[in-house]
Amino acid sequence: MSVQPMKFVTITGPVEAFDQVVRDCVIDRQFHPESVLQSVHHNKWLRPMDTANPMTALVRQADDLLTRLGLEPEYRPFPSQPDADQARSYLDQIGAELDDIREQIDHLRQEAVDDRSAVGQLEKLAGLSLELSELRKLQQMVFRFGHMPQESYRSFQETIEKREDCFFFPTKSDGDQLYGCYFALRSRAETVDALFASMHFIPVDISEQVNGTAQEAIDSLTHQAEDDEAGIRKLQEQESQIAKREAERLLSLRAWLCRENQVLDTRRYAARSKETFYLMGWVPKQELEEFLSGVEAFGSLDYVTDDAEDAGITPPTKLKNGILGRIFEPFLRMYGLPNYREYDPSTFMAITYCLFFGIMFGDAGQGALLILFGIFMAKKMKMWLGRIISCCGVSSVVFGFVYGSVFGFEEILPGFKILEGSNVLYLLLASLGLGAVLIGYVMVLNIINGVRQRDFDKIVFGPNGLAGMVFYFGLIAAAVLTLLGVVNLFQVWYILPVIVLPLVLMLFREPLSKLAAGRKDWKPESWGGYLVGAFFEMFETLLSFLTNSLSFLRVGAYAITHVALMLVVHALAGSGNIVVLVLGNLFVMGLESVMVCIQVLRLEFYELFGRFYQDSGREFQPKTVDYSTKLN
Repeated sequence: MSVQPMKFVTITGPVEAFDQVVRDCVIDRQFHPESVLQSVHHNKWLRPMDTANPMTALVRQADDLLTRLGLEPEYRPFPSQPDADQARSYLDQIGAELDDIREQIDHLRQEAVDDRSAVGQLEKLAGLSLELSELRKLQQMVFRFGHMPQESYRSFQETIEKREDCFFFPTKSDGDQLYGCYFALRSRAETVDALFASMHFIPVDISEQVNGTAQEAIDSLTHQAEDDEAGIRKLQEQESQIAKREAERLLSLRAWLCRENQVLDTRRYAARSKETFYLMGWVPKQELEEFLSGVEAFGSLDYVTDDAEDAGITPPTKLKNGILGRIFEPFLRMYGLPNYREYDPSTFMAITYCLFFGIMFGDAGQGALLILFGIFMAKKMKMWLGRIISCCGVSSVVFGFVYGSVFGFEEILPGFKILEGSNVLYLLLASLGLGAVLIGYVMVLNIINGVRQRDFDKIVFGPNGLAGMVFYFGLIAAAVLTLLGVVNLFQVWYILPVIVLPLVLMLFREPLSKLAAGRKDWKPESWGGYLVGAFFEMFETLLSFLTNSLSFLRVGAYAITHVALMLVVHALAGSGNIVVLVLGNLFVMGLESVMVCIQVLRLEFYELFGRFYQDSGREFQPKTVDYSTKLN
């Protein structure tokens, strides 16, 4: 439940050995590189290294070939060390072979499409027994084939039949379209074409290569299309054979290219003098010994290690969590990673999230179904949310036994019956108390963060520091004890040190924090302007204390709502309507589980995290090679 401590390592060695040093000592090790030129200022002897990286384009080319061959990227050993030119030559060769096959496939596919299209046209001429080639040789007449709306034909049929310069006969009906052809005297072709155009007649061209009768041409073209499609299948089989033949070599070469791509990419972090390279980065403290042993084994290298406090750079964040913290880590990442010098709230979030969920959705039966559903999501659908749902289901089962509720049945088990007597009031008061305790706890976490970061505002003067804590709990204690009639603490001797003094400290938090840190610029430019801004900030702080505390009422309110909804379900089911009970339970479980998940997340992020968590961390990213993911 913490951020792993880091060490800052600087490695130097001969420039010509840089790439090999990265291969042997950096790649796939726990080393997060930092830019040397940004870390070391005002050093005129250092200059950038050559960052040209031809490997990136080659990896993308290899990924494209894998896609075309239907292969998934994965690691393969690469014992040999080909150079970039050899790799490019091999990839170009495979690409050219595939391009040739693809060109043939595209050609045959187009021919097949054309043949099928011609067949579709000729099917409308199947009733015409004349030779198509003879129709093209007509000297005194023209021949047109096409289609028109049947309604147009019926409207003009009598007119067409009376004309002596043309003759039309239909060949086939297709929906609201009538296919047919007409013959017209060549001298009157323009007039006849205009007439048929007014009837919305659309000509269909028949290929010059189609001969014989319409049926003979259909048979011939169908056979050609089938031959083309058979040729496509053979060519696709050739692609499959190439995939089988080249898979191992291509994957092995791609693995090498991925590794070399990372090696050359590391140059952008390094710097060099005339003969020496400089490489800096972060190594987890527990991994340092193993990392340095690799550096020492390489030989001809020097290194220096520094503590995180002496590096002058904020270290990256690497979380170190137990199983529960790792399960809820995706929720934490939604908010942001903790700063290196900040408390990691993963496990705290996991515990409180499950606690809130169980209180708000306490039902042993429905909780058991949530466990099963979460396991299904995690195992079958590979969704990280499934593990969170299972944990929430466990909490729901536990509080289901506390409430004595199983699928809404309250009489099966003993327990704290929410709607009995004054239990509603007790539940709401307990929700407020739980909220106050957790707010106090996150204030303690904020103070711990302040100590780590040497921030006096967080430690003492801020609303979530000692001043805010004394004010908040002092006011609660005074209100509770006064209401219960134990003692009236709203006296001058109590109000001045416990209420007024913390408010004054929070009002002047900024100059006091700077003064405590020894800064000379602690005075604001204008005391008047500062006081106005600080007053409104103070008002917002006091309002947040109230609203944050009252927000925890929703924990008890949702528990009450769940019981009320299940009463409605049982009322609708009457005396044992199983279908209504099942559907009602499923509806309530689906609706409430989603709403409770959202509301609990809101409590975590706004009421708790906002008081101690800055989420300003950057993730620890060592130079590792991902062989299973294609480059974007």
